[in-house]
Order: sequence, then structure tokens, then C-alpha cells
Amino acid sequence: MLTPLRARLACLALALLFAAVPARAQTTSTLAGDVKDANGAAVAGAAVTVRSLETGRASTATSDAEGRYVFAGLPVGPYEVRAVKSSFKDYLSERVTLTVNETATLDILLEVAGVDEQVDVTSDAELVNTRTPELSFLVGERAMRELPLNGRNYTDLALLQPGVVAYPHRDTGSVVAHGVGVSVNGQDPRSNVYLLDGTPQNDFTNGPSGSAAGTSLGLETIREFRVETNAYSAEYGRNFGGQINAVSKSGTNAFHGSLYEFHRNDNLDARNFFDPERKPEFRRNQFGGSVGGPVSKDRLFFFGGYESLRENLGRTVRTVTPDLDARAGIVTSCRPLPPPGQPCPEENIVRTSVGVSPVIRPFLDEFPLPNLGAPRVVGNLAAYTFGFDQTIRQNFLQGRVDYNRSDRDQFFARYTFDAADQLLPTDFPQFPRTFFSRNQFFTGEYRRTVSASTLNTFRFNFSRTRV
Repeated sequence: MLTPLRARLACLALALLFAAVPARAQTTSTLAGDVKDANGAAVAGAAVTVRSLETGRASTATSDAEGRYVFAGLPVGPYEVRAVKSSFKDYLSERVTLTVNETATLDILLEVAGVDEQVDVTSDAELVNTRTPELSFLVGERAMRELPLNGRNYTDLALLQPGVVAYPHRDTGSVVAHGVGVSVNGQDPRSNVYLLDGTPQNDFTNGPSGSAAGTSLGLETIREFRVETNAYSAEYGRNFGGQINAVSKSGTNAFHGSLYEFHRNDNLDARNFFDPERKPEFRRNQFGGSVGGPVSKDRLFFFGGYESLRENLGRTVRTVTPDLDARAGIVTSCRPLPPPGQPCPEENIVRTSVGVSPVIRPFLDEFPLPNLGAPRVVGNLAAYTFGFDQTIRQNFLQGRVDYNRSDRDQFFARYTFDAADQLLPTDFPQFPRTFFSRNQFFTGEYRRTVSASTLNTFRFNFSRTRV
């Protein structure tokens, strides 16, 4: 039996545990509206059915006494909406496209008619959100497919939204060179949450969900994402910044896929000012493919994608090294000091011989000789430059399975694997540095429509980032 103190501590630990993750980040959509007749009066008891044009899954709701209907927890994608009521013409809206975490409004107008008459409507749902207060912006499937992206980092598209600006950390990533950080409405770049299928993808520093290569691959496996910037729901309870809420692609009743390769090189590049007479080599290849489709029509679907990044970037690194005076044990200084930005006149250079300790000599000899510009400068430092082949190797794999057990029960599971390593230079060629990362994410979800007013979602997430 728990003592009062232990009970309080247990409650506190439980509260902290649930405060650490979002309550239930939306990965689905809501469709709602009013059913009315030609005179604007509410029509109660109308049977409204939505059917997915991709998977064939259908759901039915009945308008209430005030003519209202609501479909919650609908997967994103195109739908057909049909309304039936005796003494009225059948209503059919052929294509209503729902997006992630959207509350769409589709009002239905029924006309009085005889038997077997139907009204076909081609208009879509309202484009303006009139039911929820949040400020958000959608990056849709078309934008992700058609907009050019240097490096194919899908999170770069968030920078097209109002109030979102890039925040480059060291090596364009977070403190461990993960992805490109962003600031939403001027807030701290580590206050954002990156969600995929409703589960967090942040690294252990709360930075972007990128890799050691400084990018987030998988453009072909992401269907769309929404950038929540202000006044979003309390379900986004982990951080106070922006919420980048992405949904992965899933299979449909039709087979579909892609195969691609992107190549870039230095053939049209200009030589850098500090490059030697021959500019360094540069080669980048990004290639991969995706495939999805049905295992059992209207029931079981799969989708998988693979992408690889191979880059060799020749760089000319400029640094400083002890000059010839320092190697001879001569300390140079300028007396008096010249104006800022001006060189020291020859007559003002003061040289003092201090010698070199035999203990220090082996270490001093390890520094390379100056090779750029004048071999002697005041302050005992001289310019040194060297070439370096900066390499990136990254492999990304993602797979998803969806199962519609019935119109009331749906399952899905998604696994993501992302491994990368990057070789970077330091001030001297003997000491290169390597960033390595291996990210693994798993999400499983079971969604059940219990009744017309109750929807239950159970979601399990496993996240492991290694740097």
C-alpha cells in the first residue's frame, strides 16, 4: 500500500511522463458540415457517407436534429461524399481532398425530388478553416513533388511559410550537425517539434530530425506536412515553438512508384579565389525509388522507399601555421601598432630571439610550412592552405503497412531507418573529423470508431538516435 508521500511522488512522476510527449498529435483530418434543404432549413436524419478514392474505405454518419454531421479521424487523401434522404435527390460530391490536421467544411444542399434522382456536385470543401483557431500552413503533395530542392531535404519547404526562417547552427545543423534548424515567429530553433505520423522525430538535443549529413531524406516517402505556427491545439503539448507535422505515404488500390537519380558536378562551377590553379572536384549523386500498392484490395496495403546520397566535395581550406621566425625562435612584434587594418611598416618590426626549447621543437616541427603569400608576417603566424575531399554517405529506408480490418477498425505500422557519415576538415589535414548518425523510428497505430460520437486511437512509438 502506498503512503501519502509515495502516492504524491508517483503522481508527479506520471505527470512528468505524460508531459514529455504530445497528447495526441493529429495525423488525420476532420470533415464536418450542415445538411440543409433549398429553403435553408436543417435536414435531420440524412445518411452521409464518405468513401476514400484511394483505398475504398467508407464511413457513414447521420445528420443530427440541427442538420450537422462530423467525420473525425479520416486519413488524408481524396474522398467521395454522398448524402441520401428520402424525398430528396441523392447528393454526390465527386472529389473532396483532405489534408493533415485539417478541419474541412462541406455544407450539403439537398433538393426535393422524386425517386432515383441525384445531384452531382464537383466543388471541393471550403478552403478557409472556419472551425478551429490555429494558424497553420500546408506543404502539399504537389509542392513536394514539383518544387526543386537542392539536396532533397523536405523540411526546407517549411521555409516557404510565413514567419519561418532558417537558423543555421554549426555545419548547418544542430549542435551535432543534424538537419537545418528553423525559427518560427522568432522563437528558439530548439523549441520546435518534428512529427511524423503523430510521433516525435527530434534528436536528443531537441534539434531537427536530420542526419549527420545535415539533411532529412525521404522526400518520396512523405505525403505532405503542415507547419503549425500559432494558436494550435493543446494536443501539441511538448514544446512551445512551431510544430512540423508530417504524414508518410501509404499504399492504395493502385500500384504506384518512382525511380530517380539526381547528379551534380563542378563542370560549370567557377574556381574559388583561394583554390589552386585547378579547381577541386565535386560530385553528388542522389538516387532511389519507391513503390506502393495493394496486397488485398480495400484491405491491406504497403508502401516502401529507399534513397541514397553520395557526395565528394573538394575544398580548399585556409588556415594559419607558425612562420619561419617562430621556427627559428624569433618573436616578432610591431612597435608602435599601426592603424586597424594596416600592415606593420618594416622599420616598426621588432624581432626578439628567445630560442626554441628542445621539448617544444618536435611539436613545432609537426606544423606544416607556410605555403600562401609572404613566408613571414608580424605575430609569428603565416598563411597555409591545403586541399580536402569532404565526403558524405547516407542511406535512408522507410516502409509502411496499412490494414483496414473493417469500416470501424484500422491499423498501420511504419519503420524508418537513416544512417549517415560525413568526413569534415579541421585546421590541418592530419586531423579530419567524422560525424556519424544512425536514426531508427517506429510507429504503430490502431484506430477504432466505437460509436457515432466516440473515436479511440492507440499509438505506439519507438525512437532511437545515435550520434
